[in-house]
Amino acid sequence: MFDELKIRLFGLQPVVNISDQLLDKLIEREFKNMSPIVRTKLDKLDSDSKAGKNRIAACILKIANKNFDALEKLIQKANEDSRDILMWAEYPRCKKLGFEELDEKQMKQIYLDDFIEFSNWVKV
Repeated sequence: MFDELKIRLFGLQPVVNISDQLLDKLIEREFKNMSPIVRTKLDKLDSDSKAGKNRIAACILKIANKNFDALEKLIQKANEDSRDILMWAEYPRCKKLGFEELDEKQMKQIYLDDFIEFSNWVKV
């Protein structure tokens, strides 16, 4: 709720916090029988912080869309430059815009729609 208000008032793109527990639940939801293997694969992610690693891992899970074979390539891509992974998962509408000029109201709506989509996907 507070994040949605920040979008509406200030046009800020919030970041969903992915705790260790939430990440475990997402792995279980997306890859039930393969969750130990998926955890091992996601441990290969490079990040400066635990929070960043969890965020990138959640984004990889979303993009993979339950496709186990996609994980390795997404992890490799994330380790090269995680910004693409974050953009594809958390900000899909913004990604499609490119350098298109929009007014502030339109941008706030796009930020809000992206945030709600990712937040709903994260709910377990």
